[in-house]
Formats: sequence, structure tokens, C-alpha cells
Amino acid sequence: MARKPSRPPVVCQHFTWRLLERDGVFYADGRTGKHNLGKHSLGTRDPDQALTNLRNLDHQKAVELGLAAPSTLLPATGLSIADAWQLYLDHCQRAAVLGGVSAGTLKRYRAVQAKHLVFCRKHGISSWAEVNKASTEKYGNHLAHQDYADRSIYLELTLIKSVSLWLVKEKHLPADCRFDLSLVKPQGTDTYCYTPAEVSAMVNHCRTTPALTWLAGIVIALACTGLRIGELASLRWSDVDLRSNTILLTDERASSRRKRLGQVRTVKGKRNRSLPIHPDLLAVLREVKGKAKEGDGRAFHGPRGGKLKPDTVRNILVREVIEALKSQFPTPSGEIGFAHGRVHSFRHYFCSQAFLGGAAEADIKDWLGHRDSKMVAHYRHLRRDDSQRKMQQIDFLNRNDRKVQSSG
Repeated sequence: MARKPSRPPVVCQHFTWRLLERDGVFYADGRTGKHNLGKHSLGTRDPDQALTNLRNLDHQKAVELGLAAPSTLLPATGLSIADAWQLYLDHCQRAAVLGGVSAGTLKRYRAVQAKHLVFCRKHGISSWAEVNKASTEKYGNHLAHQDYADRSIYLELTLIKSVSLWLVKEKHLPADCRFDLSLVKPQGTDTYCYTPAEVSAMVNHCRTTPALTWLAGIVIALACTGLRIGELASLRWSDVDLRSNTILLTDERASSRRKRLGQVRTVKGKRNRSLPIHPDLLAVLREVKGKAKEGDGRAFHGPRGGKLKPDTVRNILVREVIEALKSQFPTPSGEIGFAHGRVHSFRHYFCSQAFLGGAAEADIKDWLGHRDSKMVAHYRHLRRDDSQRKMQQIDFLNRNDRKVQSSG
């Protein structure tokens, strides 16, 4: 294999440098001359920009060594916003064993990247060195004015801070580009939690509407498991043990066989978990199993019998179920109600009903796949009538014991 020819040294105003490339990014090596100037990222993939940044670096090092006056230091253009994002996203796509993120997480990062790039272009922010506390606060306020939820803003700003921290750590940016920005993590949730009556009405509506009969079992499965729609869509019969009435979800991102088959399932948090099958779900699974044909091995399928797509469930649930029933369960003006219910609302419903049914917090954490009790509290909704009923059941004055004594 022919060896790639080395680049000729670049002679700048004060020093001579070797120009290198690593993963497409240009670096300047100044360790071979009279002064050991170190090796530095030039923060760009563009050759012309690399030479401009090199001249700035050359002058900066001359100032540090007392060979040039600080007042004549050239302004550094630095790492462009687009190049910075690309470097970080390339890093996120490394192998899973090295800490790479899932395809779903990468998709969310790209959505943040796209919005941040537009914002920076609009406000004249051309290099990541200009992404500081002030500009990031300005971006957060911009999102707030666009009516983004506090939780979304928190996640986006946290990601931008992570990008900056990583760029400094990997020496794509100098240490003085690091910045502190305190964020208040939003508490609570505005996700609507269905009532048992609403879930029952949705199931009945699907069962009595010929075009929606396929959705009835999915609604029951979501309500009885708290699974995310992506997890339910990837559920296979090999995950379901009808003899022990158990569902076992495993994270398969490390399975080379699944990768070759193109059927890798990823579980949020990368934690395997199992949950018992509720009798209502067991009836659905046995019905589906009895009608199943030889195919892809998945437990649930879409409206035409093909692969179940999460977006299909989301769209049809809102368009043909929520819309059809919202007059039956009216939402008061200015309130969050049934009309705002979504697929993810079933996860909140499952957690709330499990809690009201007496399930221990440790069990609910395992079923949902969370380590933190705060996440259980995030999903749990206690309605006023539920609270009243629980209060009425508490025996503060030992009345039950008195009844036993008096009857004796």
C-alpha cells in the first residue's frame, strides 16, 4: 500500500509548522523547531481556514514567548459552528462498546444541531469560540419565545454545554472557551394521564371500528405494561413467556447477530428488565398468538399486518381515537385534558394505576426500567378522587379493631 506523501512544512511569520490531519480535522505540530510549541487542533476541516487559523496560532505563540507584542494579536476565527457539531456527532457515532449513543439519541442530537445552526447564522455567530454563557442564554430565551417546553429547552442547553466541554477536553478549543451556565431542571410534567374510563372507551372504540381493530390490542398492551411505543413495536414472541406470564426486554446493541439481521433493539438506559403479564394483556397476547402467521416473529403489527411503526400509532391514535372521543371527555378551557392525551400518556397511566393498585415503588421502578425514584414520581399522577378514596381507607382511630371487639 502506497504511503501517503507528507505535507511540506508551513513557514509562518515566526515559526515553522507541520500540518497534519486526524479524522479530517487539521492540526499544527510545532514540536520540531527551536521552541517546543506543542501540537494543536486548528478546529476546521477546510484547508484555507486551517492556514488562517495557523497564522493566528503562530502569532499567539510568538506573543506567549515575548517575540511579538500582544496589541498586534490577530483575531482568531476558531472552530466553525458546523465543524464543531460535526466533530461531536462523529464522536457520538463511535462503537457502542466505546460509549457511542443509540440511533434514536443521535437523531435527537441532530434535531438540536439543525436549530442551533439556524440560530447562529441568524445572529452572526460563526465560530464555536463565540458559543459562551451569553449566547447560550440568548438561544434558550429564543426557544422559550418559540413556545418550546421547559424540559426541551433544558435538554437542548445541556447538550450545547456538553459539546463545549467535549471540544475543550479534546483540545479542539482552548480551555478558556469553557463556560458555566446554571440550569434549573424542570420538575413535574404536563403530560396528560388517562383515566380508566377513558382507556376503556378507547379500547371499545377501536374494537367497534373495523379499521381500528388492530389498535385495540396495542392500546391494552400500552396501558398494561407502560412500555414505550418503540419497545412495544420491537416486542417479539421470543420475549414473551406465556407459561410464566412474563415479558423480558433485553438491550441488544451489543449483539452482532442481531446487527447482521438488522433487528437490533435498544432499551433506554441500556438495562434489561422483566415485567409480569396482566390478565387483560394475557388475553390479548393469546388472541394475537392464535391469529399469528409465519413472519417476522413480532408480537404486534400495523394496520395492514406489516411492521408496527411508532409514528403510525401516534398519528392514528390522535386523529381517529382522541378526536373521535374528545366530546365524550371534554377538556375544560385552559386546562390539560383528554384532548391532549398521547401515546406516552399510557406510560403515565400504567405507573399511576400500578401505584393505586398497591404495587411497591421498587416494583414500579423495575417495570418502568428506571433506577431513580424521582422518575416514578414524574410518571405518577394522583387525582383528587383517588386521594380522597385513599384517605377514607386509612384507619387513624383504630375503628376496625373496635368493630371486631364490639361484634365479639
